[in-house]
Amino acid sequence: MNGPGGDEAQAGLDATKRHSPRHGHEGGSESGPASPPSPVAPDALGKNEPGESPGKKAGGRTGSEDTPDNPWRAAGHSPRIDRQELLRRLVQNGRGRPRRRWKPPVGTSWTPWGLAALALVWLGGTSLHPIGAREQGIVATFGADGRTLAPGLGVTWPWPIETVRVEDVGAVRHMAMPEGEGEQVMLTRDAALVDVGYDVRWRVRDLRRFVGQVDDPAQTLRLAADTAMRSTLAGLDFAQAMGSAHGDLTQEAARRLQGLLDSYGTGIGVDGIDLRHAQPPARVADAWRDVTTARQQADTEIAQARSWASQMAAHAQGEADAFDKVYAEYRLAPEVTRRRMYYETMERVLGQSDKVILGSQGAAGPVVLPPLPLAPPQPPQPRPGATGEGR
Repeated sequence: MNGPGGDEAQAGLDATKRHSPRHGHEGGSESGPASPPSPVAPDALGKNEPGESPGKKAGGRTGSEDTPDNPWRAAGHSPRIDRQELLRRLVQNGRGRPRRRWKPPVGTSWTPWGLAALALVWLGGTSLHPIGAREQGIVATFGADGRTLAPGLGVTWPWPIETVRVEDVGAVRHMAMPEGEGEQVMLTRDAALVDVGYDVRWRVRDLRRFVGQVDDPAQTLRLAADTAMRSTLAGLDFAQAMGSAHGDLTQEAARRLQGLLDSYGTGIGVDGIDLRHAQPPARVADAWRDVTTARQQADTEIAQARSWASQMAAHAQGEADAFDKVYAEYRLAPEVTRRRMYYETMERVLGQSDKVILGSQGAAGPVVLPPLPLAPPQPPQPRPGATGEGR
């Protein structure tokens, strides 16, 4: 450009190059302190108007032009600073720097941090074991059962070195026999079939034996309970199994079941057996009702026969006692006793007879004549003239 404005812009650009760290000061070396160049276009410097530059003093000179280190200062020239250049310098000085997400240093990866987190989770999850108040834990080292853990926080070697199995040893557990709505038919001593349903109350007595002695403790308990109940019921009659011996049945079955479990070494303790029902199977229920009715009738007949027998025995005993008394009197006075017995017998016999004894005495004794056969009295018949028909 020609003219005063173009000469002034060209002079400012030359002064910037002379004082720039890349080109060095006039007459100096290029080893000055490193500073980023100021990419200010010459046409932008020429567009600044007086009064727009911040910190401008009287006479058109700014405060930055009076400093000795001002790179824009030149002999006989006073350049103006652009606003974009000022903002860029503020950003370079650390003011208004935008926030950025943290990134690992160059050359590093997230893999070590992830592996460390997985290791912490593995150690914490397989080495720390909280044990409840009614629980116990059995520690297995490489599959072999070892020590037990008391209630609290148990610490072991991590998996797969040691594993822990926690069981509730304080709770009473229940097992229904049979499962569901099925039948469990058993045979009594008198060859009768009975459908028996019951519940077994049990708990873990020895955790070490419960875990390591048998493969399936629940199935072992079920088979042992069935064996104990069948052997107990085989010693009772059908009537006893139906209700007269329920208490003895459950106690004896629980005792037999505990003996079987102890012989197997299961570590299970039996608290008791609760009998739900003892009834005939459904397929013979009708016949069983008929049998029950017949037995009730038989019991009634037997009771009546026993009552009649007791009455007859009492009557016979009374007659025997009376005969003994008469015999004792007969031994003391035979003739008197014989005559008295004759009179008593005749009075008893003739008192029930309808014959009439006449007072005549014959050669063979008094004459006895039968009474005349008199017809029963008939009601009077009405005369023909007494009724309305005769008139």
